[in-house]
Amino acid sequence: MKNKIALCIAFLVTTTFANAQDNKSSSSSSGGQCFDESTKIINIGVAFGGYYYRYNRGLGYTYRITPAINLSYEQALKNKVGPGFIGLGAYFGYQHASLRYNDYYYNGNQYYYRHSWNYMLISLRGAYHADALNFEEGEVYFGATVGVRLQTYNYESNSLDPNKDNYQISGGSVYPSSSVFVGGRWYFTNKIGVFGEISYGYSYPYLTAGLSIKL
Repeated sequence: MKNKIALCIAFLVTTTFANAQDNKSSSSSSGGQCFDESTKIINIGVAFGGYYYRYNRGLGYTYRITPAINLSYEQALKNKVGPGFIGLGAYFGYQHASLRYNDYYYNGNQYYYRHSWNYMLISLRGAYHADALNFEEGEVYFGATVGVRLQTYNYESNSLDPNKDNYQISGGSVYPSSSVFVGGRWYFTNKIGVFGEISYGYSYPYLTAGLSIKL
């Protein structure tokens, strides 16, 4: 599933890049760019990735992780920086993961225990939108994020073992997070389009696809 999404995102980025090159001369003459000094964008996305506690997969363990739902906002700075515009904004993401051990025996009876985590990412986000990759219908951009990951933890078991709580692991905490990313966006109306991003960093899912809405 993730490989197919990665291919779709790569296709979106490369197709947008190819169109940017084809439309470079016409965009520069007409001045048409989808990202300029007045642009304000909301992105609603679904992301895949994450590797928390996967090392226990198998051996009686069942690991589950949901796609990450994320919402971001980006607004252009009024003045150009070099051959392009800078967009600044914020990012929020949520993801849930669980790890269940099914072969927990006590007094000859089989029980389970389960760890579950909720992850919330809150970050500042910045992207560079180069003129050469920015045309009327779409663009290719790149940028970085920096922020924090808030983690909550829950433990449960149906065992009658009085020592069952000894299997609890780390609880909730706050961790730094950061990433770099490259993305592509394609508009099918003046205000609504699709986007895809591939990212690399600490605490971030690495494949994101979703909807972009201009305000």
